[in-house]
Amino acid sequence: MSNEETHFEKTKLNTVNSYAKRGHYDKRLIFAIVRAVPVVHVAFVDRADGLPQCVPMVAAIEETEDGEVFVYLHGSSVTRIMKNNGEGGEMVNLCWDIEVHAGLTEFFLSCPAEPLCITATLVDAFVMSLTPEPFRRRLNSFHHSVRYRSAVLHGTTFTFSEAYDGDVEAAKVHALHVTTNAMCSQRWENTRSPPTSAEMKATGVIRLRVESASAKVNETGPNDEAKDLNNEELVAKTWTGILPFKMVAGDPQPSSYSCQEVPSHIRDFQAEFEAKDRAAFPEPKKC
Repeated sequence: MSNEETHFEKTKLNTVNSYAKRGHYDKRLIFAIVRAVPVVHVAFVDRADGLPQCVPMVAAIEETEDGEVFVYLHGSSVTRIMKNNGEGGEMVNLCWDIEVHAGLTEFFLSCPAEPLCITATLVDAFVMSLTPEPFRRRLNSFHHSVRYRSAVLHGTTFTFSEAYDGDVEAAKVHALHVTTNAMCSQRWENTRSPPTSAEMKATGVIRLRVESASAKVNETGPNDEAKDLNNEELVAKTWTGILPFKMVAGDPQPSSYSCQEVPSHIRDFQAEFEAKDRAAFPEPKKC
């Protein structure tokens, strides 16, 4: 595969400037980080008042055969972000009603595309050094800091009329299918699906085309200054190292009305969860 197919082009928007060596543009790594986090944070500007907003959401990535990448975000159709961007907000509900009841699909074109920014972060450890200054910069190293894997995605929302030959309902069902199974494989197939028309109307979905992205990974440990390392008293009395974190999936806990044994797709979730985390590391550097 060509570099264009496997990596995002470096642009003014996505180029990592601070500690550039930690930057990655590998699509595999970027999407793996997003898939490994239970929740992403989505930033947008509210059209109602022009103020910036940032909300936590569940994200699902879909890579199409023609090389495009979409992120699906879902939530209540009455929330601010859905009114701004989603297939279910005030503007889009107006378009939905016109399309369904009058067949005027061209009204979907009046729903404006909006830029969104999505961030995902995995915290792997706290880095504990000799001195307490957080984030004091020297010779490309930090004192107390964090080991992390992060990704930033930029894109534009598009109406669902562009998918499934204008069949908005089919496109929305597909988006919810992808989102549900992104949380837990085969979950959609093991529930009452598809949703009812009332559930569909109450749920907004954002379809974001990813246009630019980058990842940033810090795997370093303590890196103190020579003057502190030469201070024998300081070194003797101060513990240094890393405090690792690991996010794990616990044992399934059935609801009060669940009458069956835990199904295989739920039992497999723990291994799936850990596999997503392992996939979200950079490829080893070639010598």
